[in-house]
Amino acid sequence: MINAAPHVPATSGEFAELVSAQLDDLITYAAHLMGDASAAVEITAAGIHHAAKFPPARLQRDGRAALYRAVTRACRTGQRFPPRPRGPARLRHHSRPPIEVEFHGGEAATRMNTVKRALMTLPFERRAALLLGGVGHLRYAEIARALECSPDAAARLISAARREFDTIYREIAL
Repeated sequence: MINAAPHVPATSGEFAELVSAQLDDLITYAAHLMGDASAAVEITAAGIHHAAKFPPARLQRDGRAALYRAVTRACRTGQRFPPRPRGPARLRHHSRPPIEVEFHGGEAATRMNTVKRALMTLPFERRAALLLGGVGHLRYAEIARALECSPDAAARLISAARREFDTIYREIAL
């Protein structure tokens, strides 16, 4: 007898609960991946919109990885939600003012600035791999699903990203 229970598509309520539980981490991930906090919400919304159209069959097992995969794709392509107007309509579009971030100085702020600069010098795939493990708290198998590669390739990518980040950070911190 075939067990069909794990292959039943997720309901929208289950998906909404998953999104609400992961929303802060997804926005933080997009902000660090793109280096632009003002665009992170729109990019995350585009990723969630795409993931809602094509939810994984096993939401409990693959849900987080599917959300991060969709946000990673949105960051890679610059996709935003709501979509930007094209053609002559884009000239009538009034942009919103950028998000103002309050900055309180200090040693931690200087260190964070160094970490962000070192992170932004990494190639996109390596930066994404580091952030998926650090910000998203994903396991290697979930990182592999999010980056659409094998678990071995994900482990090698994370290892190389850590080595390169360490080297860059030491050079910048001097």
